[in-house]
Amino acid sequence: MKVEDYCSKLGWYLVTIPAGSKGPTSFGWQKPERALSDPDEARKYYEQNPTHNVGLLHGASGTCAIDIDHVENTKLIFEELGIDFSLLMNSAPQIIGRENRGKLIFKAPADLGTHKISWPVKDDPRKTEVVFELRAGSVQDVLPPSIHPDTGRPYEWAGMSVWDGIPELPQQLLTLWREWDKFRPQLQDICPWKKKAEFQPTKRPRPKGDSTSVIDAYNQANDMHSLLVQYGYKQTSRGRYLSPNSTSKLAGVKLFDDGRAYSHHASDPFDSAHTFDAFELYLQYEHMGNVTNAVKEAAQILNVTQDPDYEYDKEAIDHGAKIAASIMSKPAKKSDEPLDSVPEDLLSVPGVLQDVVNFYTVTAIKPQPQFAVQAAIAYGSVVMGRRWVTDQRNFSSLYFLNIGETGSGKEHTKTVLEELLEEAGLDELIGPAGYTSAAGVISTLTKKPTHVSVVDELGRQLKSAAAKGNQHKADALTSIMECFGRQDGTLRQQGYATNTMKSADAEKLEKVVKRPSLTLVGMSTPSEFMQAIGGGDVASGLLNRFVIVKSEIGVQLSQEKRRSNISERLAKWSKEHAHAQVGDLDIGNAHDMPPHPVEVPFTPEAKKLLRQYEERLVDAIKKETGTGLEAMYNRSREIAMRLSLIIARSMDQDEIGPDAMEWSINYVDHYAKQTIEMFRSNMAEGPFDAACKAVYAKIEKSGLGGITESQISRTVSAFANMEPRRRKEVFAALVEDRGIEYRQSNEGMRGKPRFAYFAPPQH
Repeated sequence: MKVEDYCSKLGWYLVTIPAGSKGPTSFGWQKPERALSDPDEARKYYEQNPTHNVGLLHGASGTCAIDIDHVENTKLIFEELGIDFSLLMNSAPQIIGRENRGKLIFKAPADLGTHKISWPVKDDPRKTEVVFELRAGSVQDVLPPSIHPDTGRPYEWAGMSVWDGIPELPQQLLTLWREWDKFRPQLQDICPWKKKAEFQPTKRPRPKGDSTSVIDAYNQANDMHSLLVQYGYKQTSRGRYLSPNSTSKLAGVKLFDDGRAYSHHASDPFDSAHTFDAFELYLQYEHMGNVTNAVKEAAQILNVTQDPDYEYDKEAIDHGAKIAASIMSKPAKKSDEPLDSVPEDLLSVPGVLQDVVNFYTVTAIKPQPQFAVQAAIAYGSVVMGRRWVTDQRNFSSLYFLNIGETGSGKEHTKTVLEELLEEAGLDELIGPAGYTSAAGVISTLTKKPTHVSVVDELGRQLKSAAAKGNQHKADALTSIMECFGRQDGTLRQQGYATNTMKSADAEKLEKVVKRPSLTLVGMSTPSEFMQAIGGGDVASGLLNRFVIVKSEIGVQLSQEKRRSNISERLAKWSKEHAHAQVGDLDIGNAHDMPPHPVEVPFTPEAKKLLRQYEERLVDAIKKETGTGLEAMYNRSREIAMRLSLIIARSMDQDEIGPDAMEWSINYVDHYAKQTIEMFRSNMAEGPFDAACKAVYAKIEKSGLGGITESQISRTVSAFANMEPRRRKEVFAALVEDRGIEYRQSNEGMRGKPRFAYFAPPQH
């Protein structure tokens, strides 16, 4: 087998992968035009690079992969859904890289994405492991005869011969793929050792009369399993059935221990908010939903003595009205995989700065891929400070804010930046851990006109600066804001009366910093940050100077600590860029005499992309006008231009081309939108508003199970500290503004009544 055969015989698009790696490192590898599709080009490339690995670009090749990480658990899931696992494994070619793992290759539509399912580890439920992954779109999988970097052995083909043709993706898997958000909770609940019981929708309340209820009598007289089989439902295993109405051919009906059932099938005529009983099966399949006729006939069958005063028709109407109006599927849930919402190409950095991401990943005891990228960009920002500029006079310095829960690993950014700068011999670029006054900002920049400051708990410092009596801290923030826009200008101190000062002290106050280069990296927890800010911070322009990244990866268990050293190419790049200047005369890096920067121009293609982005920003600002959030877009264009300078040099480009520009725009735009939605949902104008939003967030997150007042008190400190009267006002405001409901969540069940709050259903 030759690599070029994949192109000539199968029409595949191939991705080039460096030796000893499972993934490509070149920027834009996801694009078909960057892949190898011509057999001659593929042959020439691998003749020149015989040790390189090769990958299959799924989207462009019209293929997909079922990546099985855990065979037994995958088999359990598929058989639970009515999929013949053995037949599936023999129906397609398999790529084998490790024992007991494999990838099935199928033809697939171009619009599919990538999804994965994880289960808790059996002996340690605090950890999770991937069961299988559905891979399609702008992703690649390594092909034989590539060498696996962990085992040192070549990948191999198994199963059906790849050269006999690739089969179409089975309809069951295509449905699972397209309706992933609906099926994913079911796949997680199949796990036998999952502690949390499978969600059981509430029972429908049943009115009671003075005599025996026909409906209750019917339910007592009939077995749900027998009725399901009678009406064409096929049992797979562990109480799950395939509906005769299903077009997906995936078993989506769950039978509970109390004899009731729930259908995930949109094609089944049952209320998606409740379980259904034996009578409802009889009602739908024998009487086409006519409740009155069903009750009367059931009474005759069962010979139930009816009280003439008992209004069966009223019961029937109450019982069936909701059923008839709700023949619809369960609302789709958003995926809760922490990185699902982040485009794959934004989790790496084009060029040499990817080495910073790799260093972060290797040395982190708590991985945070998004913060690793932030660290890499911040590293480039400070190393290139004052020394590099675009032809539009954009320098490299940027501000970053990493938001993550306590214990999630966000603090590692400081360690990475300091260790890499020290190993590169650039420890003079390491600045203080924050500033207490405007004079402190100027003083530090006078000594170190280019430096990075990593500020822990930035949210707390913002909160402190807003308090009365902390004018010095407020002035420090003002200077930081001013420094962002003075990279091509001069930063001056505030005016003071100097006539009573000593000449030496007065001279210090008159010092200025030309082209100051401050790279700022802040860290905060979500709660601390949202409590600290208000609409004024957005309007003032403080927050729109930051690239804000909020990680959804919560508290993590620590990994084994590992050491690493700066790569040779990163060390070389760092020194070259930190000392670059125009001309041979070394004029140094004094605060009042900056070096002559190296200019990097934008190409016409990059300018076109920038113009298109600006047009989108104008539209976005218009849409947000009046919300108070429009200011968050005001500096997105400038930040993207600065970032593109860093990325272009990371890629060793002498011009800012469309690839560097596109990646930078995508990065800034993605996190600007994420930040605006975060502010929209959480930002408050006062303590009461903050409590309302925090309480609503908990209610919304509780889903169909609801949440009690005591549970809210244990998880929302702002609510717990309120007086009972104010708590009632919070709930009253949420009923009026958000439509929350307060009702019994366990009606019809045994045990003490549980009253809880529920968010309105999302349509």
